[in-house]
Amino acid sequence: MGSGDSKPAPSSTRLKRAYESPEARDGLRVLVDRLWARGVSKEVAGLDAWMKDLGPSSELRTWFGHQSDRWDGFVEKYRHELDTPLRQMLLSELHGTARGPAVTLVYGARDEKENEAVVLREYLLRATPRPDAAWDVATKLLVTATVVAAAHHDAVAPASGLKLFSSSILTAQEVDSALEELLTHGQLHESSNGWKVTARGQQRMRQLSSM
Repeated sequence: MGSGDSKPAPSSTRLKRAYESPEARDGLRVLVDRLWARGVSKEVAGLDAWMKDLGPSSELRTWFGHQSDRWDGFVEKYRHELDTPLRQMLLSELHGTARGPAVTLVYGARDEKENEAVVLREYLLRATPRPDAAWDVATKLLVTATVVAAAHHDAVAPASGLKLFSSSILTAQEVDSALEELLTHGQLHESSNGWKVTARGQQRMRQLSSM
């Protein structure tokens, strides 16, 4: 299985604005904003995943308003928001993936020192995510397929991307079992170039996001 490893993510985990051009050294590019970067197409962004549920809540983002005197309060409140089953699952996936190829956390804010990606990188360096042990393999793979598909213009999770991100939390056998279950329950649909999350799968994701 992926990372039962409790070691922190490597310090090479990078941060980069969504408005900067992708580079080979970025490795895996993961958008961690709740909102898509305005004016940037998915083709130009060159992302491998969009973990929108890792972004701060609308209420917290509005309260912060990128006011420096509220930064410390934002960090404290945001770290508290990260303590939900779905966010811990996403952080666990990032934590495990970051121990392999290079990973770049992509964000849209103008301020390069005070934004959610900075908080997430620090979390990955110093903490160990605690995903809910009660989550079954199908739920975990549905989450993975959703964040990978969200980064692509056709909303399809390429098989290679699904394998890459899921390998940090699931064995190959678990992935096969989860795919079979998700297909049987109509939450994923196989396409010519990968996997598409169905309306039923999206509904399940909304339930997970509200927990």
